[in-house]
Amino acid sequence: MPRDAVIQAGIPVSLTGQFQVQGKQTLAGLQAWVDDVNKAGGIAPRSGGTRLALELVHYDDASLAHQARRATERLITHDRVDLLFGPYSSVLASAAAAVAEERHRVMWNQGGASDDIYQQGYRYIIGILTPATRYLEGLLPMVRQADENAASLGIVRASTGAFPKAVSWGVEAQAEALGFRLDLVEEFDAGESDFNGLAQEAARAGPDVLVVVGRIGNDLSIAQSLVDHRASFKTVAVVAAGIQQFRDVLGADVNGFLGPSQWEAGAGFSQDHGPGTREVLDSLASLGHGVVDYPMVQAYAAGVVAQRCVEAAGTLNDEALRETAAGMDFCTFYGRFKIDPGTGRQIGRSVVLVQWQNGGKSVVWPPEQRQTALVYPRGEGG
Repeated sequence: MPRDAVIQAGIPVSLTGQFQVQGKQTLAGLQAWVDDVNKAGGIAPRSGGTRLALELVHYDDASLAHQARRATERLITHDRVDLLFGPYSSVLASAAAAVAEERHRVMWNQGGASDDIYQQGYRYIIGILTPATRYLEGLLPMVRQADENAASLGIVRASTGAFPKAVSWGVEAQAEALGFRLDLVEEFDAGESDFNGLAQEAARAGPDVLVVVGRIGNDLSIAQSLVDHRASFKTVAVVAAGIQQFRDVLGADVNGFLGPSQWEAGAGFSQDHGPGTREVLDSLASLGHGVVDYPMVQAYAAGVVAQRCVEAAGTLNDEALRETAAGMDFCTFYGRFKIDPGTGRQIGRSVVLVQWQNGGKSVVWPPEQRQTALVYPRGEGG
């Protein structure tokens, strides 16, 4: 098909390395969006104009920042993609964003939640995700509702990376506002693999609420190490707890753990544009994806948002797309899309908090989207 007869979407994606599970989910979600758009007749980048089919171009970034930069550069200069999507993980998204900004290309940031990306003075980065500082904004208010005497917080976080610091900063700020004591702050090297000593130290401190945030592999290992110390805390929130991989690794020990999720099928997000939740899930299921994690749907949602902005702008021009996105306010199956006009940071939506109960994941916060009550103190979580 001639190049001018299609719209090319491109993404650097982790098919190997530490982020490969989420990277493959990201690619699956974006490909499902492409397929659905093409089944519906394509995208009309100009009002009343010809509808064009979508093609997806991707390169494996191997979960490495320098590879994400290289892949982004190639997508822009060699493939000349019309729509550029960012990779999964804040460290990779930050690397890709620097290239996109240098080339004055809009990057639909579907995979990097770190607030740091929006603090660089970049103009061309458009956020789809709720920022990291707001990942656990409902945690302490929810605990206080369940236990007015809850008073202490502990944080275990990776010593490097903007994302862990942003998540923990958000929790610390809320702890101060609500009068929680910060009884424990322990940092670890993201390359560590043995967390038994760290788990024992956290258990000795015994805060009412323990928060764990690192890379996904770190979170999984620390959660496993905490299983034998579950009686030391009233509740434990692990940032990776929202993904199916958490359940796969912990097995029957998963019950009681809390975590943030950018999206859950049963959360009932309001919607005024695009396909509904059932349509998206059916589309993913038709491609063989029976278990759907939020990295998959946030990539699909990024496509829906990009398409809406293209059709509203009436062009694929990056300057026009950025200006159009800055003024948009609408709701997809993924929730509300509204960005800060100056930074591109997402300000319209919030994450939900989920807890594993009886082997399944359930939304426990916010109250208007809650599926089941919080199990507190956590005990076995059902």
